[in-house]
Amino acid sequence: MAEKITQKALIVGAAPCVDLAFLKDYMREGNWTVICADGGLQTALAAGLRPDYLIGDWDSGGAPTGKVPCATLPVEKDFTDLQAAAHRAMERGCEELLLCGCTGGRLDHTASNLVLLEWIARQGGEALMVDGDNEVRFLENGAFTLADMPHYHYLSIIPLDRIVKGVTLRGVKYPLEGADITRGDTLTVSNEPAAPVMEIAVGSGAVLVIRSQRE
Repeated sequence: MAEKITQKALIVGAAPCVDLAFLKDYMREGNWTVICADGGLQTALAAGLRPDYLIGDWDSGGAPTGKVPCATLPVEKDFTDLQAAAHRAMERGCEELLLCGCTGGRLDHTASNLVLLEWIARQGGEALMVDGDNEVRFLENGAFTLADMPHYHYLSIIPLDRIVKGVTLRGVKYPLEGADITRGDTLTVSNEPAAPVMEIAVGSGAVLVIRSQRE
């Protein structure tokens, strides 16, 4: 059985990311393991973070340092370096994952990284993906409350299933009660917080919960 190191992991991907100062609002509490997926190493070092583990095929700017434990992956493989990093984090006992350096750059990588949140949930993890202007969560058949802190101007719900049933939004400018939403429709895009705490519930189906335009 893999040694359990911590319950939380920051995973830094190789997508362009100029400044990681926004992470301070998400890492105020707890001990964090920092795992870099390939080129995420350079982003982490530039932000003053000390990596605890490196993993990748080293084709996007990362490289073993000799001082940090690492795993070298083949260039030709059936998964991305970021997925491998998320898998390694959960394998090492981290149940709560914070992912950055995952958006921007290549559109195919951004799209696959967003739906990687669903894969992480299927493995029993809980993940939040953030950049300087957005945060993204995966929600399926459940509910949670979301404090308006840090504050974002917009809240959007993006259906992943063809039909998502029983969607309830409270504490927002445009509330919903038990609504059905359809993948491809834009009904639940660009809502706004209207209370210190928002309530988000999905009766049946999977969605991405996205907050955008940080203020």
